[in-house]
Amino acid sequence: MTGIGRSVRAQWALLALVPVCITAPATHAAWRTVASAGLHDTRVAEADSDTLGVNLGLGLFYAGAANLSGQTGIIAHYDNDIDQLDPDHDPFWVMANGSLSQPIVSLDHAGVTLGWQAEVSWLQNTVSGVEEALQAQLGIVLDYQRQADAVGLAMGGGYYGLEFDDDVPEARGYSREALQRSSDALAWKLFFQRSVKTALSWDGYWQQWRDQDNWLENRLFLAIHYPVVHPVMNSLNVSVSYTRYNLAPYRVQGKAPILPWDENVLFRLYAEIPLAW
Repeated sequence: MTGIGRSVRAQWALLALVPVCITAPATHAAWRTVASAGLHDTRVAEADSDTLGVNLGLGLFYAGAANLSGQTGIIAHYDNDIDQLDPDHDPFWVMANGSLSQPIVSLDHAGVTLGWQAEVSWLQNTVSGVEEALQAQLGIVLDYQRQADAVGLAMGGGYYGLEFDDDVPEARGYSREALQRSSDALAWKLFFQRSVKTALSWDGYWQQWRDQDNWLENRLFLAIHYPVVHPVMNSLNVSVSYTRYNLAPYRVQGKAPILPWDENVLFRLYAEIPLAW
């Protein structure tokens, strides 16, 4: 199987750790580490397929001087792959992300903040046929916050890379060279956060990536968090992530689409476990 420039991928994988490597003096920084464990289901409706599995995650959060904040995390998944959408699917797959942000202008009386943000996300080897996806973005964020409730818009530009696994596309007449595309891209994200009765909270976003001519990917995400009093874990959580890819740029005239489906939904039920190092 090929990759989106292995050396490039390695560089961006290191960049995903930047939020936890750029630090203010230790006396001004606050760190928080959280582990997670849970179950998941990848739903591909066009194939009437559900793939159940288990997952483990680790997240690191940082808040430093001058309101500089960052986070990075990785989640490893193991699938019980019964449907075999990809005949040669490795049941182990991972996703990772990192971000770093800082406000530039704050209007405290109005609850409005304008700042900058850098983000990197990466995933590999999904059951729905994505061999690798890598996105990196630098942009501005406009945020309105009132107590624990917030809504905002992030806009920026960066890099977008996507590669499909070779098994299903080759059966449809596509060569390995046709499986991979990467380009400069623009991205916007509308995000929100809401607390209900100080106990239940939820957050989410709607994000789109575009090149000069087309949309590349749409993603909707929603997570609900319920705090619990327990000696080990501190919350129970459920998240839903819907992703749709634009397959038109990959299509070769006279052939079927590169994949029989263009969307998937990832459900995750998990507990968060605070760690004290």
